[in-house]
Amino acid sequence: MSAAACWVLAGVMLAGAGAAAAADDGTLRSQLEQRLRLTAQLLGDSTSVQRIAGSGNMSAVSHLEQSRVHHALAQDLLARGELAEARRAADEALRLLAAARRSVPDAPARQAAARQRHEQLLAHIDRMVESWRTRASPGELDDGDMFAAMALVHTARGFGEQGRFLEGRLTLETAERHLLVGMNRLLHQRTLDYTARAANPLEEFQIELQRHGALADLVPLAIAELRPRAEALALIERHAQSSQALRSQAMQRFQAGEALQALADIRTAQSFVQRALGAAGLTVPAATGTSP
Repeated sequence: MSAAACWVLAGVMLAGAGAAAAADDGTLRSQLEQRLRLTAQLLGDSTSVQRIAGSGNMSAVSHLEQSRVHHALAQDLLARGELAEARRAADEALRLLAAARRSVPDAPARQAAARQRHEQLLAHIDRMVESWRTRASPGELDDGDMFAAMALVHTARGFGEQGRFLEGRLTLETAERHLLVGMNRLLHQRTLDYTARAANPLEEFQIELQRHGALADLVPLAIAELRPRAEALALIERHAQSSQALRSQAMQRFQAGEALQALADIRTAQSFVQRALGAAGLTVPAATGTSP
């Protein structure tokens, strides 16, 4: 069993320690033996133990040594049949070992997690920029917030290359705010211009499908920027689910050759996205262009 899995199991054991008092001696002895084996495995995790011992953190080292003492005591008490005292000693050994590990975090693991968060946020920002470029006209791309965001993204990439992921994340969060401000302003400064004209219902459906996607892209951005309350988030989720269900239905009808019914469904799906945005606090201007 891996150390991570052991810690999950240890947490479950500690959480259920109170229920063990009601168990019969045979059951309690079996549980204690399992707990002591688990603690021994965690105390034998050389990577964690060496990290704690070499950390210079006297409190963590003390917790580790006390954990070993309580583990040995629990084994002795169990051998003498003093099950209640053995259980308390075993629980204390796990608690002390957990405290030692918390005092000396696994730096490589934390760095790896920070790298992953940095890369995820960078990919998210890249999608936002692409969404802006797709939605805006050439003149609207000449925007101060866009320029600021792109400069910040460049800086954040440099931080990432240097392993400075916390600074990179903070820089990307600032870039995200610039993009949200700019996209929100773009949305409110003009009516969404849906002037594309389709030659037939098949082309019209593709246009409406793109409109739905453009609106749906705004939902997570609106949530991140406007931070709606919990009840609003629940409403947003319901509207978003209704929208996706209708989009799926529209796709099925389109693939079945029912273009007019598919158009009706995708337009209704758009209305649910607009309701989700409204619940988030973002009023979407009415679209112009092809009419239902």
